Amino acid sequence: MSVTADQGTGRPRFCAQCGQRLSVNDASFCKECGAPLAAPVRLNQELSWRPLVALILSIIPGLGQFYKGHPWRALLWFGGVSIMYTAAPPIGFLLHLICAANAALAGSVRETAFTRGRSGFSATGPRA
Repeated sequence: MSVTADQGTGRPRFCAQCGQRLSVNDASFCKECGAPLAAPVRLNQELSWRPLVALILSIIPGLGQFYKGHPWRALLWFGGVSIMYTAAPPIGFLLHLICAANAALAGSVRETAFTRGRSGFSATGPRA
């Protein structure tokens, strides 16, 4: 059955290898070149927090996690990043970037985008 690709978002999917538009929503391989297709990453629309606010608050390590309601994670991030800034500033900076990305993206990417299907990763969610 051929359906319009990525009906959930209204945007078509394209093969990263040959650039052809995909006509099947949950295709695992491109029908033109046979290249394996990665599952599309979708942001969760049912969040009680805003990813951009969490990212901006992460200027202070851990504040983004605290904003999301994870005080212990916030404390761990703050302590870890602070220690690394003192011990090895380049590694501390890298850890700070990871902290900010974690605050913005953890929980905002739909878990169904990465569930394992019959033939690889599938964006359709768990099998019934």
